[in-house]
Amino acid sequence: MMGKNTNLKKRVIPVILVHNMQVVKSRGFSDYRVVGNLEQTIEVFNRRKVDEIIILDIGASKENTGVNLNILKLISRNTMMPLAYGGGVSSLDDIEKCLKSGCDKVVINNNALSDIGFLKRSMLNFGAQAIVSSIDYKKVEGEYKIYNHSNGSLGGIKFVDYLTEVVSAGVGEVILTSVDNDGRLSGYDLDILDDIFKINTPILLNGGCGLPSHIKDAFNSHISGACAGSIFYFTEYSYSDIKRYLSDLNVRS
Repeated sequence: MMGKNTNLKKRVIPVILVHNMQVVKSRGFSDYRVVGNLEQTIEVFNRRKVDEIIILDIGASKENTGVNLNILKLISRNTMMPLAYGGGVSSLDDIEKCLKSGCDKVVINNNALSDIGFLKRSMLNFGAQAIVSSIDYKKVEGEYKIYNHSNGSLGGIKFVDYLTEVVSAGVGEVILTSVDNDGRLSGYDLDILDDIFKINTPILLNGGCGLPSHIKDAFNSHISGACAGSIFYFTEYSYSDIKRYLSDLNVRS
């Protein structure tokens, strides 16, 4: 158990991965395939009145090109839903640009790995509610390892130690993404939650959703939100199908 208030509304959050202004999907953080146009995809989710949306520019992170101003321009024209952006965020100026473009939150991953102080400075300047820590991980020989998606390396720091450090910094919420489950459509890695105790920071689980029941199972594990991507591109289930399924089961979402 994670010590969360299970009466709070839980969120179903589409995640849009972007590379070269195209929407892509991966499997195990590789084998990237183009699945759509970015602006059209944002508009579709906007019409479906999703709880929230997360846009991650993986190209900016991998190629160290900085925040993509063209994506921010698109966001500024499509801000009817709560929206978080990540990718190439490496300075307080980058965060300010994102927030001024209509982002409600900014997702930080790689730069927190190299400098946890960046997270703290970000929250000091913009508030914890605007900062999301994204943590990618793999299971290696029975042990969870932090995965750096910019270069494909496994960090030496233990997963729980790093998560504890991030939470202690006071971050607004944390996205946990399983590299092993990414794009597999076989369900979330719920075992990771067994390693987390007394964490009151909102946790968003990501990687592996292929059925509405996977989201129900994740919600039963007392997380705050379930992130999903492949289910919207490679299955027959729409966002409304998922919300209807959860509503029929009286799952608070």
